[in-house]
Amino acid sequence: MISLAREVEAPSLLPSAFYDLSRLSFAQIFETNDDEFLSLPGLSMADMQRLCLGKEAMQQTITSLIQSMGTGNYIRQQSIAHSHFRKAPSSGVCLSAAACRKDFMELVDLATQHYLFDREKGCGDPLYVAEELGQLKSAEFSECKACAKSLESWAAREREKMWKMVPHWFRLVLGEASLI
Repeated sequence: MISLAREVEAPSLLPSAFYDLSRLSFAQIFETNDDEFLSLPGLSMADMQRLCLGKEAMQQTITSLIQSMGTGNYIRQQSIAHSHFRKAPSSGVCLSAAACRKDFMELVDLATQHYLFDREKGCGDPLYVAEELGQLKSAEFSECKACAKSLESWAAREREKMWKMVPHWFRLVLGEASLI
């Protein structure tokens, strides 16, 4: 896809092409066997360097994303925006801001284990991770609908920021001068 984008002079396709390729493991990219062959024709040494640097940036983004979720800045903003009443849990209203923070910290621990230590499905794909993190406290099943919606909104904002960073991860732009 990368060489095709260059061949047809469609540089706008390069960020998504590099991103798609980078979601594969290094073993899938560089090792071949009889059952599975990944051909990378036309990929220059500079492209391979961009690919490796982009994969590293993506992993750092995932770590930062999980850390950002742990800071709870969006939770504090949300807990100010809606008051926590003392009502029965079945009413769908949170019992306290402290309970929400505790829930979110447990979610951060789970995400850390799942994406950084166990390296489960999608562990190298920050857009996938952001989507999954946004759904961890589903408004449909959560006791605090406002905090669940806040998490979903946070994840959507993070995904938008990431999409804008993809060309930079792969060193496809440098200021106003394009490296494409």
